[in-house]
Amino acid sequence: MRKTIRLPAPQLSQLKEVNIDLDMTGRHYALLAESEGQLPEDVALSILKDLIEEDANKLTLTELRYLFILVKINNLENDYTVTLTCQHTNKKGKVCGCINKMQVFLSDADLNDTPSDYVPPKILFRSGNKETGFTEKEYSVIPPTMNWESALYNFFQTEYNATQEQIIEDKKLAFNYTFLRGLLHLIDSDGHRLVKDTDNFKDLLSYLDVNKFTIINHLYELVNEVGKYGVQNKVYEIKCKECGGSIIFQLPLLNGLVD
Repeated sequence: MRKTIRLPAPQLSQLKEVNIDLDMTGRHYALLAESEGQLPEDVALSILKDLIEEDANKLTLTELRYLFILVKINNLENDYTVTLTCQHTNKKGKVCGCINKMQVFLSDADLNDTPSDYVPPKILFRSGNKETGFTEKEYSVIPPTMNWESALYNFFQTEYNATQEQIIEDKKLAFNYTFLRGLLHLIDSDGHRLVKDTDNFKDLLSYLDVNKFTIINHLYELVNEVGKYGVQNKVYEIKCKECGGSIIFQLPLLNGLVD
């Protein structure tokens, strides 16, 4: 089933719309079956590269989630059952381990389209140093495409030997990742990115020295603003049927297709 899909945030997108075949093949199911240990987004991207006529690397992260949810609904139907193992510990330090099941609906994912008159926010950002002088330039804040998302994650894998969980849990890694990902959002009026190649991620931390705290904080606010458009991961909370503990989880990107 091939469709032309308008992307939900065209002002923040390189592609605006895509032509997509919503039917996965057996080869795609094989990719899913072999995906243990890989980033779900990378697995979804590898499948979408086959399914859309356009360059899937030009999708933003929220666009990737949106399109892959459409693929899942087409191949799986709207609802499926998620299996969750309770990790709460009792007073004796024993893990509950109870298996809980919950029916989820893929259409529950929060889709937020940009208004027709939406204009990406702008920010003044500084570069340079004391010796050469500082330059302040205006940039639009627009989500990076998947090739940049993947490049940044691969940098943390190779430079710090960090897993996705470590990037989230380690405060220093999490801060550096958030900051560098923020820089990937900056595009000037000529369409040129502040970050021009993938070889200097570590050097880009020097921007922390030339921009005031208020500017960095404002950048994070604008990154959060543009990141709310498209598809957000639905967050669920259930009570364990055995111990009553709270289990919180996001709508899984890949789960259900090969369960």
